[in-house]
Order: sequence, then C-alpha cells, then structure tokens
Amino acid sequence: MIASIVDTDALLTVIWASLAAGIGVTAAFGFAILGGVRAIELGRTGRVGEAAIFAVIGMLGVAATFAAIVFGIVVLTE
Repeated sequence: MIASIVDTDALLTVIWASLAAGIGVTAAFGFAILGGVRAIELGRTGRVGEAAIFAVIGMLGVAATFAAIVFGIVVLTE
C-alpha cells in the first residue's frame, strides 16, 4: 500500500541531488575562501607565483558557487 503512494525513484533522485548539491556547493565555497585567504597571505610574504595559483583557485570557487546559485534559481523557476 505504501509503495503505491510513494514514488521511490523520485525520492531517491531528490536524496542524491540534495546530497550532491550540499556537498558540492559547500566545497566550492570552501575553495573560494581558501583561495582568497591563501592568495592574500602569500602575496604579503612576496610569494607571487603561489599567490596567483591560489587566486585562480579562489576565483574558480566563486564562479562555481555563483553557477550553483544560478542553476538553483533556474531549476526553481521551471
């Protein structure tokens, strides 16, 4: 009886998508923070090469975070 009420495929899709989004967006934002902080720290000590690498990591993290936000808004509006 319960099996006919609950759509298990849709439920499993929601579960894996929410886990992937939660972990993915959190990791992307973590990379944004890591890249920004390390780039500033290494830039102050004169290690410009490493600072540039971490700046790129930070920018990629910010871009991934914004992309996830935009994707979420697009999905919600459909």
